[in-house]
Amino acid sequence: MPLEGHLVRVVALLVAPFRDFGAVWLGLVPLYVSLLLGELYRSKVSFGHAVGNGFVMLWAGVNWAMHLSNLGFFSYLGNIKDRTAIAWIVAACAFGLGIFTIVLGLRKKDRTLCQVLGHTRFSGYFLITLYPMQVGLVTWNWPSLESILIFALPAWFFIYLIGRLLRVFMK
Repeated sequence: MPLEGHLVRVVALLVAPFRDFGAVWLGLVPLYVSLLLGELYRSKVSFGHAVGNGFVMLWAGVNWAMHLSNLGFFSYLGNIKDRTAIAWIVAACAFGLGIFTIVLGLRKKDRTLCQVLGHTRFSGYFLITLYPMQVGLVTWNWPSLESILIFALPAWFFIYLIGRLLRVFMK
């Protein structure tokens, strides 16, 4: 698939939740707000930022699990190829990574790992782009996940630049 095809997929994932505006408020607004505030007011990542970012990941995992629980958990555990089973695994990973990041930030032991997990742009991009697939607005598929991974670094850099520009204009 050409690079433009991947870009179209990522843009489609970003736009999909806004077609059903009710789906945006509880699941997506907190992610966008934390990403915006994290880029505006965090110049140096600390253990406290890791704890805050862990709560954002935990929130997303719980929100996704809440949406998926309406579909029934046990009926999808047997077949790993089922798209709902993949969505459950991703929700569990977000939940687990959130707990891990909170504990890591509270223990104040591993500064290097906290610097990665403490960046809101690290988790914000993945949580926002995975959201439409997790709540069933877009069908879970591997080409979309591939597109998300391909544009992870450019998106991280773009969010960094936007944050820097916003901080300059806020002074």
